[in-house]
Amino acid sequence: MTILPASRWSQRGVTLIELMISMTLGLIVLAGIFSVYLASRRSHTMNEALAARQETIRYVTQRLSKDVRMAGYRGCLRDTGEIRNTLNPDPAASAGTRNDFTHPDFLYRFDRYTEGFEAQGSSWSPALPPQIAGVVRGTDVLTVRAVMDPEVYVVKEMPVTSADIKTNSLNPAPLRVSDIVLITDCGAAAIFQITNYNLATENNSKGNPAHYGNIVHNTGNSTVPGNWTKDLGRKYPVGSQIMRIGTISYYIRNSANGTGPALWRDLDGTTQEIAEGVENLQVLYGEDTNGDLVADAYRPANLIADAAAWRRVVAVRVALLAAGTRGRAGELDPRRFDLLGTSVGPFNDGRLRRVVTLTLSLRNRLP
Repeated sequence: MTILPASRWSQRGVTLIELMISMTLGLIVLAGIFSVYLASRRSHTMNEALAARQETIRYVTQRLSKDVRMAGYRGCLRDTGEIRNTLNPDPAASAGTRNDFTHPDFLYRFDRYTEGFEAQGSSWSPALPPQIAGVVRGTDVLTVRAVMDPEVYVVKEMPVTSADIKTNSLNPAPLRVSDIVLITDCGAAAIFQITNYNLATENNSKGNPAHYGNIVHNTGNSTVPGNWTKDLGRKYPVGSQIMRIGTISYYIRNSANGTGPALWRDLDGTTQEIAEGVENLQVLYGEDTNGDLVADAYRPANLIADAAAWRRVVAVRVALLAAGTRGRAGELDPRRFDLLGTSVGPFNDGRLRRVVTLTLSLRNRLP
């Protein structure tokens, strides 16, 4: 037997079988690496979607809770106190009794601290006001009337019940022309519209100049709705609170970015998109039926009988369906989601969804 030198063995290379085995092993390793990459990417995408959904939920619940809890807040005035509404009625409606807290126009019905519209197929009960448009069918609308800004105080007693009002001087100015405000001295309150707001200077008792904010509330101006009278019903003393109030509505409408449904907030007819990915809103209203300021029954808006029943609402129960920002079209999620008795789903876009339910008390209606 002839033995080849070592240098001859080192020049032989590998056989075809050895090459195929090494290629197979390489492919297995690559497949494992690719599988780990896909799993890592899928996990990252899911965590990103979960984080986005959680952030949406956090922000929405915080914003919604603040508005609902402040509904009906009237400063130091108790809920049973007298309120005079000097805003003009809707010209298309009957004038009725103008010295009444009630008002025919949706934006100025401050006697209803909260109000709602129940989705029924492609319509709502009661019918939606013209100020609210584009609502996704099958979703409810929630309206509250609440204080918007920090309080301003009267610093000089009104000489007569229809006089201009002197307030603490703030920079920047806390109020502006056309704002709807409420003034209260803990015994009574009045609602009116500002027709002019400016800074004024008068000499005090020592002859030194004193700076004031000056609120004018005339009649006959071009502001809408305007005031039917300047008479606020009483001379409000030093220390009386003045607060801007408004009508806030929450509803589901398609996002301005074209990414699907989103939660919108409307303040006195001015709309703002709050959060993408909130696909559904359902609301029940807790009515106090025995006068103890505790909700005895939670009902949809169409079962709140009249204005008097709306004034008995002391709490609101809200359910939101929030979806993640990412998904894959065609990926089926067979689950159905229950939102206060309304069932929605299944979905085929691969987005992660969660139902959030809140029960919020109206602070001004607590015992």
